[in-house]
Amino acid sequence: MSRVAHTKDCHGNDVHFGNTGELWIVPSPNVKDFREHLKKIRHFEMRDDDVILASFPRSGAFWHHEIISMLLHNTTDYVGHIEDVHFDWTAFDQLPRPDGPQTYATHFRYRLLPQQAREKKVKVIYCYRNPKDCWVSYYNYSIGMKLMHFYEGTWTHFFDMMNNTGYWYGDWFDHVLEWEEAMNNHPDVIFPSCYELMKKDPVGQIMKMDQFLGLNRGREMCEKIAKACQFSNMKAAKEPQNPELYGEKAWKKGNPGFYRKGEIGDWKNWFTVAQSEQLDAVFKKRMSESKLPVIFE
Repeated sequence: MSRVAHTKDCHGNDVHFGNTGELWIVPSPNVKDFREHLKKIRHFEMRDDDVILASFPRSGAFWHHEIISMLLHNTTDYVGHIEDVHFDWTAFDQLPRPDGPQTYATHFRYRLLPQQAREKKVKVIYCYRNPKDCWVSYYNYSIGMKLMHFYEGTWTHFFDMMNNTGYWYGDWFDHVLEWEEAMNNHPDVIFPSCYELMKKDPVGQIMKMDQFLGLNRGREMCEKIAKACQFSNMKAAKEPQNPELYGEKAWKKGNPGFYRKGEIGDWKNWFTVAQSEQLDAVFKKRMSESKLPVIFE
């Protein structure tokens, strides 16, 4: 039993979730039982030198995954598909257990990480993105892909849902604030990576990540990784590797696909003035005590 849950948003659009019992997630066809899957995540065996990449959906996880993997393995080669090492939707009998360290990705909140991540003090990088660009990217992703139960409402419908209940993985604010609390409690093992800062100063941010991971790859290598992981370079290199995920079988005709724009401020092409002001008011209230830099343009 897959436990795919079904509900409707406030506009009557169908919404499907993978029901873990604690959080509604992507209804991946690879997962037979979402509750059992969550248990397996909690008991997953990890190495001390593994790295976990956590994020809210559409916050730069694929981009960060390449950067971290290149740092770990001291290479500018694209090191594999994040979908092969993603806790949330990869069947656990297929998760790789290499001899060396591995980067595992997840959209789960801190409390749902594997128990060994805490016990072994596995280092975690949490990447986050301003909610306006994040929501626009999330909407285009959710209406464009053909492989799972995807959303069919308008942008306004999606905006209202994100404001009222959230979508897969819940509310953006709850997600970011829970992770910020974890960072404050465990600053030695959790590193916050702001999407917009990575866009504006990739070399500087990659160097900080390198230092956090204790790898000491040096500036020259960080510069090479920054170039390899530019949006246009990644899109050109990654899409031909996996047509099942990036090609016409996965995406509706006319949709830009998984790698859409990666721009800062694209939300201005989608948000109405009223929507922008509404989210600004919520942001001011919910993030009043947050110290995370959130950049909108």
